[in-house]
Amino acid sequence: MYYGILFSMLSFAIIAGGSILVFVLYQKRLLKKQEEFYLLDARYKKDLIINTIQSAEVERMRIAKDIHDEIGSIFSSLSLAVNQIKKEDHLSKEQVQISKSLIQTGINSIRRISHAIVPFELELLGLQQTLDNHFNSISSLSGITINFENEYKLDLLNNDTALAIYRIMQELLSNCIKYAQAKKITVWIKHNKDKKCLNITYRDDGIGLDMKNKNLQKGIGLKNIESRIIALEGAVNFNSEPAKGFECELMIPLNKNNIK
Repeated sequence: MYYGILFSMLSFAIIAGGSILVFVLYQKRLLKKQEEFYLLDARYKKDLIINTIQSAEVERMRIAKDIHDEIGSIFSSLSLAVNQIKKEDHLSKEQVQISKSLIQTGINSIRRISHAIVPFELELLGLQQTLDNHFNSISSLSGITINFENEYKLDLLNNDTALAIYRIMQELLSNCIKYAQAKKITVWIKHNKDKKCLNITYRDDGIGLDMKNKNLQKGIGLKNIESRIIALEGAVNFNSEPAKGFECELMIPLNKNNIK
């Protein structure tokens, strides 16, 4: 009887241990499948974001080209026609001058809009000079003091990464001008050699945001920045409090996908 009880207990222990082992293996297999699913889902979302951004940029380029080529040529032809008006024609000198002025204003507006849609300066001057020009333009128009410090050779970045950084700076400055009531903006770009990444910090002394407000967290502007950083395999962090300004920290890995 003793051996029978011992054998029964041993059999029960073996069966219970086997059941536990099977359950553990099943759980591991399930977790592995879930992890693979999450990785595929994350990769799909990332690819979707990249494709959306690229499609938007292609469409922007097409629109800018159409504006520049078609409407710009119309204004240029009109300018030539006005310049050919003779003194004996019935139009007064003042009317001709006003017409020329309006035409030139139209040409300048087209050029400005085209450059805003597609920053042609990036290809011609590079990201460093383009950011310098943009910051100077914003500062002169808004009266906001902008300090820009950079310790990385931005020409090493590929076109997509440079464009993403430029768009993010546009978004941050646009939001600052519209809502922040800031007097000073500081932008730092630093090369983190240990982590092989680019750290970009934007900070202003504006009225700040309540980051606990879910409506603000889900704003289009912040989403656009997050989407571009996700496409670069980077990370972004927003820090702000009411009456304490706004700060945005970006981390962009310097890998084969982001540099030339």
